[in-house]
Amino acid sequence: MRALLRSPLHRLLSAKLMIVTVVGRKTGRVYANPVGYAESDGALLVGTAAGWRRNLRPGEPVRITWRGRERLADWEVISGEEEIAEPYRIILTQNPTHGRFAGISLDADGNVDREQLRAALGRGTVVVRLRPRSMR
Repeated sequence: MRALLRSPLHRLLSAKLMIVTVVGRKTGRVYANPVGYAESDGALLVGTAAGWRRNLRPGEPVRITWRGRERLADWEVISGEEEIAEPYRIILTQNPTHGRFAGISLDADGNVDREQLRAALGRGTVVVRLRPRSMR
C-alpha cells in the first residue's frame, strides 16, 4: 500500500489514505504509516490509537505523502472528549470506514456517539491535526 500511495497510481487510494513518516525516538528507524484522513479548514485530520504518534517530536514537522506528493506538515495532537468530538465527527462524515476500525459511529443526529468516543479515548485514541506547509 505504501508503494502505491507513492506511485503515479496513488489516485486510487489518495482520496482516503496518506502516509505519515516518523523516526523512532529510541531506534532511529524510519516508519511509514498508511493512515486514513479527513480534510477540514486547510488541515488533515487523522484519528488514531496507533503508537506512531508517540514518535512525533515537539516543534518538528512530520513528513507526509499526500496526493502523491511528499511534504512537511506541522502537527498537533488533540485529546479529551470535548476537544476531539468535532474533529471525529468530520473524520466519520468524510471517511465512514474509519469508524469500524475506531469503534466509533455517528448517532441519529449526525453527532459522535459519546459513549463510544469515551471508550475509544480509554484505548488511547487521539486526533492528529496536520497542516501541510504547502497549503498555507
